Amino acid sequence: MKRVIAAFAVAASLFASPYIGQAAKVVIDPGHGGSDPGAVGVNGLYEKSVNNEIAYRLRDILLEKGYEVVVTRETDRTLSLQDRVEFARGADADLFVSVHANAHPSKDVRGTMVLYHDAAKPNPDYPASDEMKALTPQSRHLAQLVLSSVLEQVPNTNRGLLQSSAYVVRMGNIPSILVETAFLSNAQDASLLSSSSIRGKYATGIANGILKYLPPIFSDIGMHWAKDSILRLNEQGIADGYEGKFNPDKPLTRAELMAFAERAFGFAGASSDVTLAAFDDGATAVTEDVYDAEETHGEPAEIPAPTYGDLPDWHWSYDVMKEAVENGILRGYPDGTIRPDAPVSRAEVAVVLDRLIGTSMSGGGDGEIFRDVDSGSWAYSSIMRLGSLGIVRGVADEQYAPERKVTRAEMATMVDRQLSGLNSQV
Repeated sequence: MKRVIAAFAVAASLFASPYIGQAAKVVIDPGHGGSDPGAVGVNGLYEKSVNNEIAYRLRDILLEKGYEVVVTRETDRTLSLQDRVEFARGADADLFVSVHANAHPSKDVRGTMVLYHDAAKPNPDYPASDEMKALTPQSRHLAQLVLSSVLEQVPNTNRGLLQSSAYVVRMGNIPSILVETAFLSNAQDASLLSSSSIRGKYATGIANGILKYLPPIFSDIGMHWAKDSILRLNEQGIADGYEGKFNPDKPLTRAELMAFAERAFGFAGASSDVTLAAFDDGATAVTEDVYDAEETHGEPAEIPAPTYGDLPDWHWSYDVMKEAVENGILRGYPDGTIRPDAPVSRAEVAVVLDRLIGTSMSGGGDGEIFRDVDSGSWAYSSIMRLGSLGIVRGVADEQYAPERKVTRAEMATMVDRQLSGLNSQV
């Protein structure tokens, strides 16, 4: 039976992140577009062209850093202010950033500024949404961080924060700002904005401000193939990281495997009528004996859980490893170790996941799905069953590579597929 544990306190583990629960989805709004060019620079440069490049570069930077990003317009098309705000409202995002260039009647005015709505200075002719009134402190803080970060990248006159009634910063429901990068009406600023490298610096500056305001859940999964699975499991409290990173390509350890499995499915009821003695057949390689206690008939033997020299009670995984042993999921080696920090193979993961779902998912069989898995292997039935269910997949055509080490990303996708299969049968 599936049991998701949202908060599993494991001190100093790779599953304890300071960013748990923080969403990190940003709406980027390239100002103007289509039939609306915006301001026209003293050098003939259209504002929409400047906005487009900065906004799309900003999108790419944030994606690389692990954010979810949506853009109000992916092409050079006309979009109303109301459309932009409605898009942001429907995106279930956390921040809204509109990118613009400025203009002024005086050609001497130059510099960078950031607009936000301030409930303390309302404009009666242009009332703000109730949500934006309440979000004044957050929008102001975001605006200040972005302004400072932009000026670090492209030094210019600091024109400060402007309490604004602009539609896109007063009618939304998430912290919202409008960045005025520089003045196209000023020759020096227009020259800056005409440079592609400088536009890149503006994008970097805005991104740095966003990073300071709201770090991504994981900074190292931005374009990773397993990103969606990792984020889904993080939202459920199953897969967390450490100091803002998930380390998706790091080999999964035995302790991490047990923590993943316990959070997602629970150990209770996974095994019954088992002894708890470590196997002692003298083998050193991983076999089914490591993951399967001997069955007894009638009442379970009264044998205390063994202790292992390499699993002190201060180890972050002590509790979950102890629970795995007590429930017959895991056993030690004949040398008195249980090796919590040892990397695990694809075969081991398949056996553990198969045991935990038991018969709760229909399907499976002993067809020849993977030709490199010997029918006499201790993991054969588990690999084939999970393969037929689409939970585990090969590394190549008909190749499972059972002895290859599993990465944290691969584990996340396996658990994600397994939970999806269970949910589809509820």
